[in-house]
Amino acid sequence: MHVRNVHAVYGNADEEELKHLLPRRLLLDMNSFKIGVVHGHEGKGSSTERRALNAFKDEHLDCLIFGHSHIPVQKQDKGLLIFNPGSPTDKRRQPRFSFGLINIGETLQAEHVFFKKGSY
Repeated sequence: MHVRNVHAVYGNADEEELKHLLPRRLLLDMNSFKIGVVHGHEGKGSSTERRALNAFKDEHLDCLIFGHSHIPVQKQDKGLLIFNPGSPTDKRRQPRFSFGLINIGETLQAEHVFFKKGSY
């Protein structure tokens, strides 16, 4: 695996210092794909996913990556890949810890990696 850049947004549990260093949301252009990244805790909407979608309501996205709920999500909606990687450190009510991988080539391919804490 080759990693070129790290992109991050702040979340609700982050300290003020980090909130000053990181943006609330990111709009990335990678291999001609528009990727929106947001934690999902801010804004209007009844669910984390809805709040994340609303953060980019005026943008055309190919992929939306969000967090906050710690619930792994991977689905397509009208050509939009909606992806929450879950959490490698706080699974809350989920059966397993997780993180996500997205391969960006001619297409976007996302997958979750699920594991028991201490086994990865």
